[in-house]
Amino acid sequence: MSKYPIISGKRLIKALLKEGYIVYKGRRGKLGKGSHFSMKHPNNNRIITIVPNTSKDITKGLLATIRRQLNLSKEEFIKILSNS
Repeated sequence: MSKYPIISGKRLIKALLKEGYIVYKGRRGKLGKGSHFSMKHPNNNRIITIVPNTSKDITKGLLATIRRQLNLSKEEFIKILSNS
């Protein structure tokens, strides 16, 4: 079984953008304040929130949570992260 790669929030956002995810503006059509990014795929109604902390890597537990929120298998998710 593959392990999650060491990845920053910024790199995760880039990988998801490359896969077709978009930055979600929310109900009011605004991005909002703060450093959190809400993202969604055009074919899926699920919205995920990522904090692009550039000084720290995302923990394995948080990557697993994000993967479950995206409804992807571990192998699919690792492939997306590896292609970024």
